[in-house]
Amino acid sequence: MFQNKHTIFITIGFLIIWSVVVSLLLRLLTKENLLFLFSITILSFGLFVFLLQLLLNKVFPSQEEQYETQRENLKEEKDSIEEKDLTNEEEYIERISVKTGQKLDVIMIKDVMFMQSNGDYVSIYSKENVYLKEQTMKHFEKNLPPKQFVRIHRSYIVNVDFISSIHNYKKNQFKIKLKNNYELKASQTGYNLLKERLSI
Repeated sequence: MFQNKHTIFITIGFLIIWSVVVSLLLRLLTKENLLFLFSITILSFGLFVFLLQLLLNKVFPSQEEQYETQRENLKEEKDSIEEKDLTNEEEYIERISVKTGQKLDVIMIKDVMFMQSNGDYVSIYSKENVYLKEQTMKHFEKNLPPKQFVRIHRSYIVNVDFISSIHNYKKNQFKIKLKNNYELKASQTGYNLLKERLSI
């Protein structure tokens, strides 16, 4: 309510001085007990100042409140922009280049069936071939279109367009069968993600 300690001390000092002056004047006029008059006066003025401060804060918001509102608005705008950026599929990769010796292969992501972790590399299984790319699974998980590619296991990222069936073969363990008869393991977390993407 009060903006800082300095304002509080000034307000209290003013109340005490004003209450003493008014109490002395009332004492001269009424001959009542000075302590009683002082108590009544300071309580009355204190309540008045409190209500006045409340009213002023409602009518004229403090600078701090205005800054807080501006900060909240800016944060909401920033979050909105970030959310739009995340949903903008144009930012996801559309092709992967793999260099083998002097040869450079370019794989369209729609042709990638799945990816498998292979140490410091990732094995990319396309419809035509298997490629080895020096990259991390985390990189592909972040940069592939999330509607099409799901990390079903720490070792596998699968293209949902190539999934043929899903089998539960152990507790919290699943097998994903692809259209070309490849079978991949899926964890419970990966299965839940897959269900979400496939709207199962």
